[in-house]
Amino acid sequence: MKKSIRYLRAKTWIVVTMFNLLVVGIFGFVMRLKFLFPIPWLDQKNIMHAHSHFAFSAWVSQAMMIFLIMAVTGVKANQVLSRKYQYILSANWTIAIGMLISFSATGYSMLSIVLSFLSILVSYLFCFHLSNDLKSAQLPVAIVLLTRAALIFNVASSFGTYFLAYLKASHQLDPLKQLGSVYFYLHFQYNGWFFFGCLALLIHWLHKQTGNMLISRRFALFYVLTVVPTYFLSVLWWKNFPTWLYIILVLTVGLQFVLWTKLAYRIVQLIRNKVSLTLIQDTYKIWLCVLFAMFLKLILQGLSVIPALSQHAYGFRPIVIAYLHLVLLVVISLFLIGYAFQLGLLKIEKGFHYGTYGLLFGIFLNEFVLMLQGIGGFIPSSIAGTHTVLAIAAAMIIVSLYKILQAQLRE
Repeated sequence: MKKSIRYLRAKTWIVVTMFNLLVVGIFGFVMRLKFLFPIPWLDQKNIMHAHSHFAFSAWVSQAMMIFLIMAVTGVKANQVLSRKYQYILSANWTIAIGMLISFSATGYSMLSIVLSFLSILVSYLFCFHLSNDLKSAQLPVAIVLLTRAALIFNVASSFGTYFLAYLKASHQLDPLKQLGSVYFYLHFQYNGWFFFGCLALLIHWLHKQTGNMLISRRFALFYVLTVVPTYFLSVLWWKNFPTWLYIILVLTVGLQFVLWTKLAYRIVQLIRNKVSLTLIQDTYKIWLCVLFAMFLKLILQGLSVIPALSQHAYGFRPIVIAYLHLVLLVVISLFLIGYAFQLGLLKIEKGFHYGTYGLLFGIFLNEFVLMLQGIGGFIPSSIAGTHTVLAIAAAMIIVSLYKILQAQLRE
């Protein structure tokens, strides 16, 4: 049993990780049902913590690890990953399952905290080994820079959790400091580790397919340097927020939009002009949604530089949830699924497109209703039936993921 877990092919690891995403979807569906029906034996807060921790560790981080290992070490879909990475992925998966169970049953108990800390240590171990392998990898400098930045941001994000633990241990119950710590972790996970990991994968794939490098070392460096200043978007509610810092923040947000627009234009032009670059139909549709969602994210980010809007948005839970889902579910998750299709890590069979269509429609419906709930906070008014529609959207996502997984298990 141990041997079969330790020496899985890259393709098998991705199928396991897609199953993890299905579990994330099921827990999301359970949370939606909790809004509709009284389920006294389920604690909503515990399920939410289990859902988010498992999504971060067992789905996004696990998929990112596998893809980055393949990019850096040159492992193909049907090849076995090296022993050290087999151990790291197995440990990450095992701890993630432990967190899923412990958070569901006990919430933030001592066991859950210990498992969370072990998950962070495993991420450190991965970052250390991949960073070492980057030194000998024959990759363009810009891709190395993006990958190394993603690893650094992954490590940096953990300091937000450490500071939050310090606040609780020292009985400093200031909610603004605690919120700032949580946003620190989320910012460097979402806009650092997740985003730059995906960007490195995309640029690497395009370079391998076409021989063209879309970005220079300077372009990559400028993009990386925008991450730290944009953290302050989430804490504009600080008292006496410095004017000089606000000016830097506004300029940085503008720079990010310019950089992404320039990069998106180059990618679209490359796809149109290069005959040798072929996109699978499902990947093309999925990545179009990612492109649109990324622009929407940047527009919302630009609007949040207005202090009054920022204070309302970051203090109103439905808006925060809608934004986090936009980035994690639409931008990051859809990109990773499309990437797996493109690399042949997920099989595409006859009738498979219905699973893709269902997934895209379910995600769109989920985001649309979450957006309506967020707008309701500005009006203010409530829109009837949103929880029911969210439950339907969650069910559609589950069924679609099941169809995709079902195809992978057929011989």
